[in-house]
Amino acid sequence: MRRRLAVFVAALVAVLFAATPGFADGPGSPAGKEAGEESQEVADATDWFMSQRLAPNGAVDPDAYAAGAAQAAAVSQVGGSWTERTARSGSDGNDFSDSPQYIDPTSDASNSGAGDRWVSGRMTALAAAPDGSLFAGAADGGVWKSSDGGQRWVPTTDGQKTLSIGALLATGSGSDYTIYAGTGEANTSQDSYAGVGVLASGDGGASWHRVGGSELNGALIFRLAQDGSRLFAATSHGLYSLDTTALNAIWTAVLQPAGYPTGSTNANLVVGNMISDVAVRPGTNGRQVLAVAGWRGGWPTNGLYLSNDAGAHFSYLVNPKGWVPPKAEGRTTLAYSAAGDRAYAIVQSPYLLNVGTNGKTLLQGIYESKNGDPTGPWTKIATSSKLASSGSAQTISRIGKGYAPGIQAWYNQFLIVDPANKDHVYAGLEEVYETQNAGAGWNTVGPYWNFGFRCFAYVPFEGTCNHNQAHSDQHAAVIAGGRLYVGNDGGVYARALTDHHAGNWANLNAHMDVLQYYGAQGSRDSTIYGGMQDNGSNKVFPTTGTVLDDLGQPITVSSVQVFGGDGGYTLVDPDNSKNVITEYTELAAAKSTDGGANWHSIAPADPDPRFIAPIVMDRADSSHLVAGGAFVWNSNSGVAGTTANTGAATDWKNIFDVRTALGGNTTSQITALDAITIGDTQHVAAAWCGPCNPSLPSGSGFEAGIVMLSNSGGSWHATAQECTGTAACPDTGLPNRYITGIKIDPADPNHAYVSLSGYSRHWIVGPDDPGVGHVFQTSTGGSSWTDISGNLPDIPANDIVLNGRQLIVASDIGVYTSTDNGSTWSRLGTNLPNVVVSQILLDPNANLVAATHGRGIWTIPTAAG
Repeated sequence: MRRRLAVFVAALVAVLFAATPGFADGPGSPAGKEAGEESQEVADATDWFMSQRLAPNGAVDPDAYAAGAAQAAAVSQVGGSWTERTARSGSDGNDFSDSPQYIDPTSDASNSGAGDRWVSGRMTALAAAPDGSLFAGAADGGVWKSSDGGQRWVPTTDGQKTLSIGALLATGSGSDYTIYAGTGEANTSQDSYAGVGVLASGDGGASWHRVGGSELNGALIFRLAQDGSRLFAATSHGLYSLDTTALNAIWTAVLQPAGYPTGSTNANLVVGNMISDVAVRPGTNGRQVLAVAGWRGGWPTNGLYLSNDAGAHFSYLVNPKGWVPPKAEGRTTLAYSAAGDRAYAIVQSPYLLNVGTNGKTLLQGIYESKNGDPTGPWTKIATSSKLASSGSAQTISRIGKGYAPGIQAWYNQFLIVDPANKDHVYAGLEEVYETQNAGAGWNTVGPYWNFGFRCFAYVPFEGTCNHNQAHSDQHAAVIAGGRLYVGNDGGVYARALTDHHAGNWANLNAHMDVLQYYGAQGSRDSTIYGGMQDNGSNKVFPTTGTVLDDLGQPITVSSVQVFGGDGGYTLVDPDNSKNVITEYTELAAAKSTDGGANWHSIAPADPDPRFIAPIVMDRADSSHLVAGGAFVWNSNSGVAGTTANTGAATDWKNIFDVRTALGGNTTSQITALDAITIGDTQHVAAAWCGPCNPSLPSGSGFEAGIVMLSNSGGSWHATAQECTGTAACPDTGLPNRYITGIKIDPADPNHAYVSLSGYSRHWIVGPDDPGVGHVFQTSTGGSSWTDISGNLPDIPANDIVLNGRQLIVASDIGVYTSTDNGSTWSRLGTNLPNVVVSQILLDPNANLVAATHGRGIWTIPTAAG
């Protein structure tokens, strides 16, 4: 049974970065999953991405990431240049999701037919510059610029301290303009990453500098608004303002309705300060500024706050006429007409989130103030049911039960008014909705998916529907040049303001690489498979590949989507890239023996795996596979033979029950695995946590450890265990933090290395000591561990590779290498953006494959290190 969203409301009060995740709701998903069930994966992804970074106490000082980024910048660099594999020259585009060659008629594993075609990853902010340039901000992929209406994009912030973007704002005229980027993705999602404040560029994105000081470190920035020289930032720490003309300007808190927590100056610990939007009302000469406090889980300070003195002072609006009741006031997005004589708002309901509505919706409604006055009267002009009847795909007949419009209203919101017509409004939730008459009627112009009226029934092509659809899960919008541009979990899409029909979206993602990978693995022919957040699993060709598009025409691609929904870790036969295993969430593994055209379930019967559960291939024997959930699962059938083509029973065998071994701890789950055969003996190392989700600093109960297994003597048994925070097995020197990677030395099974997520005791807030260090080794088979972190930055480490005597570590800011067993570390390679590297693996050609959570897949020969 999956946990309800409400469970996380209290537990996420104190998080540094945000609060519940990105979400596995891509149109395709394994057979048998209902859409309403998929919506719960938002909470499950919360567990996975951020819990490992917040362990053991559930809270990190807001300055931790910025300090780690400064340390990373000081580390020396070695090696050659990284190559971006998910964006290749000579291709028509980067990642195509709609090829009929990858429609599996025996399952729902394919997205083909959805109509969203090229995908690029989650886009969270958009801005149109006065010279006609477009800027797009990605969840963890930085700021991108297009000078041709979105046909081509270039990254502009790859070298900045963070690539997590929450807001964009362009001010000025003609070619004399400034583009501002608010860092820290504004989606209160657990893979919304840390911010370091507001960046500004006065040269069209060629260079950037931070405005203000460190006041906004660790904040999510929902909106940037400007009036004259005054810049406002609506953030998770409160509403701040800055005088852009002042020398050495700093950000000043002008609205923090919850104040500071008792005995602390860390405003991030109070969700009551989460300002989800701010708007300067047009037509008031900048005097009237409206802000909204909108913590999605509900808080006494939620509501509208009005300033009539240009943002110097704000007053809480008590019971605006027609406004929502306090218990139903959560995340809110505002929009004014061009003259300020009309106001609109989308409101998410904490009541529905906490009490629950059988998963149908969390939308309180869309509201209108006909005269633009924030005090009202407000009128509700849209409900979930009204939007569902407007041509929405989120109905029982089209998508299944339990997934009505607004089910993710805390995560999906945009609202924008046509500057030439105050009655013409677009609203973004999971879908895109349009009204031409101020809400009297609505039309779904961007339905959730095309399935239910597919563009074709596998083959031949029927051409029965519009092939140009937008991806689901909307986050941003801008109107420019007579077009609406939207940003969603698949990238950027556009359409004419004069088009009022569903479909007809222009896809602008062919040349933007902000794919968010969880993991990837390569084969000897340089084909790579990887699994992504909300964009399935894809096949990355050695150079480029030719596939059929959704109209049956050949196109040249860098990669093609082969499996829908969310993708996790992948395994590839080193000598035959047609044999591949990928996983949906929670260890729902599937295999293909024809390069991803057809899939068959091979999921082990595990009772409680992590959201992204580890599955690995023996580094010395590709027929030996290991997977981990609550149990460690072992198979000796390899990628091609793990199950019959019918998808029948697998040969997975439970070789270790971590919960029984820990004295009945029923919450423990495997976090990382390694497998290697030395001689005739198979060796497995399994890291675990339990409970894995840190709670508030008042006491977490977080535990972690590692077990070393061997089948010497003919049966599997534990050779050593490490348990921090429990009496079930010894504490042998590892910090009490989430273990992300393990490698056993092939020359000596008693010698192994681990990588750890999180931060050191200097930054973790709470009673449990997280220790120090991010890389440890054992020379005693796991009976003792030694810190060999050397000069590594104090940032989460996500994976580790052992290449002869070379150690390589992936982190939240790049990749590091050591050739002296951890005494000194260097940054590996040039050209890799400052992005989260989720997983690194060696391919059979000794190339290092880096799966990033926001800038695609990159490779480098390890000889360069």
